[in-house]
Amino acid sequence: HMLQMVIGGRDVGKALVDDKTYPLVSATGSTAMGRAVGEAVARRMGRSLLELGGNNAMVIAPSADLDMAVRAILFGAVGTAGQRCTTTRRLIVHKSIKAELLAKLVKVYGQVRIGNPLEQGTLIGPLIDKMAFESMEKALKDAVAQGGKILAGGGRAREGVPSGGYYVNPALVEMPGQTDIVRHETFVPILYVMEYTDLDGAIALQNDVPQGLSSAIFTLDMREAERFLSAT
Repeated sequence: HMLQMVIGGRDVGKALVDDKTYPLVSATGSTAMGRAVGEAVARRMGRSLLELGGNNAMVIAPSADLDMAVRAILFGAVGTAGQRCTTTRRLIVHKSIKAELLAKLVKVYGQVRIGNPLEQGTLIGPLIDKMAFESMEKALKDAVAQGGKILAGGGRAREGVPSGGYYVNPALVEMPGQTDIVRHETFVPILYVMEYTDLDGAIALQNDVPQGLSSAIFTLDMREAERFLSAT
């Protein structure tokens, strides 16, 4: 078997997508990219396998083990600097435990190690480029304009990080609801937090975004877990 790698821009991708030599094209990227690739491959009667945007949510129920949840939330939202298809981007928390959970998250967000991802113990490395950093800055500005409150993080990390990269402080943002910016996938470490009062409301929030991919619930109630599983 031979493996060939071709590196290039949009023109290289278009040549691959339009070439009838390849009956199946697998593509990973944004929803907009996937729509363009899918349509182009379909026009020549080819097949496509697409892995696109993920605006992944985690529901934290009243019975949840909060210490376990905090560990999962931190790794899910902050690991790989939020640049992963399955990054946790939305946190839907029951009203009764929201204050307690947010206090725990603010504390751990302030302790996260940012720097060279090749070093032991570093959880968050740099963003891929300046464009990603600017998209994070814009998203945070939009979130505040839409009623959000930044509880932790935001901006460039300045201390203890290598020079030259776009190292950022992962952001934790409390939102009044699922606004436009929350429904938009920004490929950076921003976690939007919203509250719910009943499980049906949480499931509705979880599903009310244009993207799919992954979701999770933290609960010790098996009936809640099964209800969530059947509805998402």
